[in-house]
Amino acid sequence: MKMRSRRKRKDRLFAFVVLTLGIAIVVSAFVLLFYVQKIEITGNEYTEDEVILEMIEKDRLSFNSVYDVVKFRFMDSEIPGSLRSVKVGMKNPWTLKVKVDEREIIGCFADGEERIYFDNEGIVVLKSEAVKEQIPCIEGISVKSAKLYKPLELDSKKMLKAVVSAAQQVKGYQLTPDRILYTDSGIELYFGEICVMLGTDVTAEKIAQITPILEKLNGQAGTLHLEHYGNGSDTITFKKVAEEEPDDTQEDDQASAEEYDDSGAYYDESDGYYDDTDYYEE
Repeated sequence: MKMRSRRKRKDRLFAFVVLTLGIAIVVSAFVLLFYVQKIEITGNEYTEDEVILEMIEKDRLSFNSVYDVVKFRFMDSEIPGSLRSVKVGMKNPWTLKVKVDEREIIGCFADGEERIYFDNEGIVVLKSEAVKEQIPCIEGISVKSAKLYKPLELDSKKMLKAVVSAAQQVKGYQLTPDRILYTDSGIELYFGEICVMLGTDVTAEKIAQITPILEKLNGQAGTLHLEHYGNGSDTITFKKVAEEEPDDTQEDDQASAEEYDDSGAYYDESDGYYDDTDYYEE
């Protein structure tokens, strides 16, 4: 009986040792096979790779590719404020594929040498001395606070709404104004010698009028008034810059201008031509 008991104990001990070694081998193989050696990042234009790598590698188990995939797919993981989402997958057991979706930059403010870039929610997503092409820079604004990944703080919410809307619409319609200026009367866009006044309520309906009208004006100098367009009024007025004339011709010029005002010219959005009803050049 004693011999049998000893033999059973030995068999159990042997089985335990074998099982333990087997588990250790499997775990070691798992760790070695899925040990992250390379991380491929795509989708980022302005968020630096180092910021994304720091996000991936910030906890003790991030060396394992399986853990990283599970973490970013099924757990709540903190990501940089410049990103909307992060997708993590495996190219192979030792290579991670990280695809990010950045917040889109629509405008910026100049603050000394630095530029403050913001998205369509007014969130500061980047502060850099680099000048990004095709990103409109808003003038005439005093920024109270511009903390990274936090909403911009301007003098009023109305001002912030007007600025964000203007930048968003300008980018959406692929316009490239020389300047975007905020004044007490609202947003002004400058294209060469033409100032386009939009008021504080910047809408897609107003912005859509700009390109076809600028083409018809053909480099003239003056102010295009769109402040009230779409608010129960279809009237758009273009006021030419007055040219200096000799005193003896002023009366004739004034009469000629009044006659021209009466004829006018109107851009019909639906048909794409000029009529003589509501669009006036002064």
